[in-house]
Amino acid sequence: MKKLLLLGTLLLSNVFYAQSPVWVNSFDTPEDLAGWTFHDLNNNGNKWVQGPNIYHNGTTLAYGTSGVLRYSINNVPTGNATGFATENDWIISSEIDLTSASGTITLAAYIGRQRTTHVNVGRGLYIYESTPQKPVPALSDFQALAVDANGNQLEAKYAIIGSGFTSDLTQTVEALVNISAFAGKKIYIGLWSNRITSGAALNSQNINIDEIGIYATTVLKTKDFEKDKRSTRILKNPAASELLLDLNPSFSPEEVKVTIYTMMGAQILAVPYNSRIDIAALPNGTYLINITNGSSIESLKFIKR
Repeated sequence: MKKLLLLGTLLLSNVFYAQSPVWVNSFDTPEDLAGWTFHDLNNNGNKWVQGPNIYHNGTTLAYGTSGVLRYSINNVPTGNATGFATENDWIISSEIDLTSASGTITLAAYIGRQRTTHVNVGRGLYIYESTPQKPVPALSDFQALAVDANGNQLEAKYAIIGSGFTSDLTQTVEALVNISAFAGKKIYIGLWSNRITSGAALNSQNINIDEIGIYATTVLKTKDFEKDKRSTRILKNPAASELLLDLNPSFSPEEVKVTIYTMMGAQILAVPYNSRIDIAALPNGTYLINITNGSSIESLKFIKR
């Protein structure tokens, strides 16, 4: 389970907890970046990568055990990447479909730092809204969001910034961004790494992103089920060692995926549908569960005791 240190006010957290996951990427494996594009514009081989987190263990830089999306100008165990002064690298996500999402939509990022000297760690977050005229953006579309025609850096409208870190460099902090303006849209996310020193909090070269998720207060089904058709039910709630599911009759079991999240939005389990889901290893607490057949989503809540 990912280590999270929650930030924000109680009011904000309560609103966030009431939301259901729409899209989550935990960056645990290279496959999690399928469909993402990488742009190493100074051709030095140093770019955004998926891999283990990097942190300073007190003596040298070392690899941790968490799968993250990271950017680092530091080499492990020592030294800096070549071409450091001209870093100009992008990573752009695959399509994120928010057409079923409405209400308050929150992007949550879980950010880790690599050294204790990094007080604020973050990145500008560039979001491209897909249109019928141009459904898939090019790199130039994101560059236009970041730099004007005269080469001046534009202030990012959105940003993920981590602060309030503990001394444990393997911990992450939560950054929440309201992206409700994109309700009902299809979007792409771009992250830029550069050596522009202004706005240092948005241009930290070294960053571990443990997870990015998007959550909404309302997730609409993409199919309208007949009124006499019931939704998936949890048969015993609270549950102990097993989660017993009674599947919506409109779903075909072989097409259904079950995903379980903590109330902080961290994905902890994703498995094909089974009427009995083993939850014995989960700590006691309240969890969110998504049931989807690829076109429709049902969101439920259960308690593990």
